[in-house]
Amino acid sequence: MYNLYFLDGTLFANDFERVVHGGRGDFVELTNQQIEVNLLSKFNQPLPDQVSDESFYYYWLVPEGREEKVYWQVNIVGYADYKKGYYYISPKLLKPFNEDKRKYHSLF
Repeated sequence: MYNLYFLDGTLFANDFERVVHGGRGDFVELTNQQIEVNLLSKFNQPLPDQVSDESFYYYWLVPEGREEKVYWQVNIVGYADYKKGYYYISPKLLKPFNEDKRKYHSLF
């Protein structure tokens, strides 16, 4: 288990699944259970309880009271291996990983 923090030191998640490399850069993949903050729709739209067959690719979410972009993937895309139902955040929005804990620090 490895905690992820926003740049200001606020806890964001208690672990992550992997780092995905795609056509739009690197993103950290998380499950809903790993995220420690309340996420809201950027556009105040109601969110479903689970992923269904949507005609779009993701919901744009933000942590309550913050501005960091978090994507909830609801459809597959051709340019990266994003999984439906998972959450994604740019590692640029997170504190660098501690080299002693994991060797992913060079990705950030």
